[in-house]
Amino acid sequence: MLRVMVLVLVVGLLVAGWDFARFVARADRAVTPDPPVNAEAVVALTGAADLRIISAVQLADSLDLPLLISGVNVDTSEADIARISNVDIDKIRCCVMLGRAAATTEGNGEEVAGWAKRNGYSRIVVVTSEYHMERALFELQTSMPEGQFIPNAVMTTKVRPAEWYTDVATARLLVEEWLKFRLAALRNTALPSPGRAG
Repeated sequence: MLRVMVLVLVVGLLVAGWDFARFVARADRAVTPDPPVNAEAVVALTGAADLRIISAVQLADSLDLPLLISGVNVDTSEADIARISNVDIDKIRCCVMLGRAAATTEGNGEEVAGWAKRNGYSRIVVVTSEYHMERALFELQTSMPEGQFIPNAVMTTKVRPAEWYTDVATARLLVEEWLKFRLAALRNTALPSPGRAG
């Protein structure tokens, strides 16, 4: 019995290690996104790094597309976004929607889906951190299965994901994000609902 338990534990660790390695590889590839084609809108998912907002504002401006910044703090103003992005506030007032309803990545998915459906957008560029992109796309696709989401990641870790073993903070961040991604998948598998893909 002990040998069986040890074998199960070893196999479990190997599978987890393999899955984590694949997750890291996908995050590393996301650092160099392909140029978005035929997009109808841009969304940015807020987080600890202002670079997500800066990149999203620049991208939306260059593509001349509307932008939703999802998960904005209730105390953050249009002037704050303009200052962070180093653009004129009129640019924010005209073309940027500040979404304040989301407090989690799951909430981001719901907020983006609602905004996209109200405005008739189906092909949307997603701007978030490279390590966060896979879970973000999962939650967005879950909330809006008919949507086409184009990843456009920004690098916000200290080192590239593939070099996670050289930096403790990056390693911790990737492990935590991998666990959150797997828990999100389990949640959606265990609690299916109409219109949601597990």
